[in-house]
Amino acid sequence: MKGGPVVSSPCSGSVTGRRRNDPERGSSLLGILSVVATLGILAVIVLTLNFGSSTGPVATTVPGAPATTTTKAPAPQDIASEQQVADRAACQANYSSIMLAVTDYRTLNDANPPAGTTWATAAINGGPFLQSWPTQAHAFTFTWNGSTLSVIPTTGAASHGSFGTVSPAAGCFA
Repeated sequence: MKGGPVVSSPCSGSVTGRRRNDPERGSSLLGILSVVATLGILAVIVLTLNFGSSTGPVATTVPGAPATTTTKAPAPQDIASEQQVADRAACQANYSSIMLAVTDYRTLNDANPPAGTTWATAAINGGPFLQSWPTQAHAFTFTWNGSTLSVIPTTGAASHGSFGTVSPAAGCFA
């Protein structure tokens, strides 16, 4: 048997396949465990944000914008109030989208965007930052004067520099 191949049988007690000191051994298990842990953390965050017990005011800040404080709106009682709640949520989301576009413009151009809406929707100065300028004509419009974003509701008081307040009702809450 000199110089010939050594053949071992499965019953001979020798290790076949991978060696015991293979550096990749167990890496698949660690990968799966890290994915499961990450998903678990994300689930906790989402559940806390959606079902948390925050009953007091919630402060929100956007870089370069004044801090705003809001409170949770009461649950809708009828179809008309459900429409108001939906309009209010859309107004707040659109306000945040525009403020994000303002922040992006400032980051790219080291200055506030000019007054109007063209800076946000045109392919100039790093844009477009928005596909279209958000509005819900039956409920509210937004105006940008070069330094302040205003929410102009169809009825009630306008809000300048925030999406509004519950009491007194202004902006998205009017």
